[in-house]
Amino acid sequence: MFLLDSSAWLAHLLGETGAEEVSALFDNPRHAVYISALSIPEVYSRLKSLGQEAHWPEVWQNYHALFTKILPADEKIAHQTVALKSVVPNRLLTIDGLIAATAIVHNLTLVHRDPHFGNIPFNLLPQMRLPSK
Repeated sequence: MFLLDSSAWLAHLLGETGAEEVSALFDNPRHAVYISALSIPEVYSRLKSLGQEAHWPEVWQNYHALFTKILPADEKIAHQTVALKSVVPNRLLTIDGLIAATAIVHNLTLVHRDPHFGNIPFNLLPQMRLPSK
């Protein structure tokens, strides 16, 4: 079971490096692919920065059908984020911490290409690191 970070979702959406790996997850019926609700505005914001926000309704409709479930951020995830921030030696952005904590709380492997997650020990957070851009 996997949690796609916004970076992995965007790689797939924009056909960037790592898109093939994400496609393989979607194509395998044995794999459940989740996202954090926090990724929704992140992906929309990226589309907007590219001048493509008019495509958002279609993008959301297509991807919503692919995701197994959209996971909310709740108090348990917030406390797990605090715990992560206390053990990660380098700076961890709050949004990244919340998404990583979502994966931890739900026992999911985080799929990403974000270097910030590299600061989190693998024993705390199973990760599938996609190739960089």
